Amino acid sequence: MPHSANTLLWNARLLLVERATEDAHACAEWYSQLLGDPVEQVADDVWQVRGADRWMLFRTGTPKTVPLVVYAFPGVEQWAAYRAQLQTMAIELHPVAAGLAAIVGDNAFGLRDPDRRMVVFCVAPQTEAAPPEVAEYLPARLQHFVVASTQTVAMLEFYRDALGFIESDRVVDNDGDLSSAFMRSDAEHHSFAVFRAPQPGPDHHAYEVPNWNAIRDWADHCGDLEIPIWWGPGRHGVGNNLFFMIEDPDGYKVEFSAELEQMTADQAYREWPHGPRALNLWGNAWMRS
Repeated sequence: MPHSANTLLWNARLLLVERATEDAHACAEWYSQLLGDPVEQVADDVWQVRGADRWMLFRTGTPKTVPLVVYAFPGVEQWAAYRAQLQTMAIELHPVAAGLAAIVGDNAFGLRDPDRRMVVFCVAPQTEAAPPEVAEYLPARLQHFVVASTQTVAMLEFYRDALGFIESDRVVDNDGDLSSAFMRSDAEHHSFAVFRAPQPGPDHHAYEVPNWNAIRDWADHCGDLEIPIWWGPGRHGVGNNLFFMIEDPDGYKVEFSAELEQMTADQAYREWPHGPRALNLWGNAWMRS
């Protein structure tokens, strides 16, 4: 079985992604049109787009960045035990800003990863229901977040050994150097991953849809909105899921995924050679390095 930190993190899920951009309202409106979820201003120059199982915040800042992500525990007891475990490991924990606490709840704390991104852990609030008046509402659950980094080993060690994510797959080059690592916090193959790249930054976030037909429906929806598919459809080798990706107005990537691999808590990681097949069994791959 996984060690205690892994056990305490198990069943935490990605709850929220915050995007910074030049025009927060305009970016929020774009995602609202894409997802069919309402836009609401929640603070000065801070907007949220929130629907069933998906939640984003938008604020003015450096375009194409993700300053903050939030993972949520199903209950307060597990959240409190996890916080206590991190405190025994001398990890510096930060109170969340009042504005964010007003959104995600008072049971929340943050910490910074090796690339200085803020990662927040909270207790899951009540899930928003799908709007019944929208017959064409398409289900898609916010599922994972991926970063680019110049220090993949440090990021893997921090998320795995300090935060308790469980390593699912790693990709290594011919010299044995780590190209990417995929980590899970529940039975789904990954809720976080890191890719080696020339500069650190966000890579993409993904929505998990119910099945392969839903991939078709989301692709048709993007076509109706005249949002071109940037990559795919394809099938990842790592994770074994069907996918396609689009770009938002900043060029930041958004993925739609179906049938991501399921893994047990004690299942060991696998190793893939660095190459296109790790990223796409069906054709061309987006090679970050």
